[in-house]
Amino acid sequence: MRESIITAARACDYARLAKLVDEHGQGVRFTFGEGNDAVAYWKDEEARGVPVLARIAQVLELPYATEGDLYYWPSVHITGLKSPKDWKPLVGIYPESQLKAMQKDNGSYLGLRVGINKSGDWQLAVAGD
Repeated sequence: MRESIITAARACDYARLAKLVDEHGQGVRFTFGEGNDAVAYWKDEEARGVPVLARIAQVLELPYATEGDLYYWPSVHITGLKSPKDWKPLVGIYPESQLKAMQKDNGSYLGLRVGINKSGDWQLAVAGD
């Protein structure tokens, strides 16, 4: 699933992403706000200049951590941002201003995180708190 998401996100293949989102019939959590269509939401974000598809691919190339039945990318979503070493992989994914804001928030990673369960069901691709 991880490789399929990376490939589709890099290609901006919204049709493929739509299939992956619902591959197991559960859908993907993509926002803490309103909405029930992840692909439409991502298209809107991209149109506003938010590189959500690039971030999905970039985050999935970082180390992961597990919690219960889920694999989370990046691992710092679970482990936290405790040292400069933890921040380094995020440089280039987020503007420096966003990284500094996260640092001020007690090292909480509020950026995009992707979760896939052990059976390969894509559960989330959400940012924020």
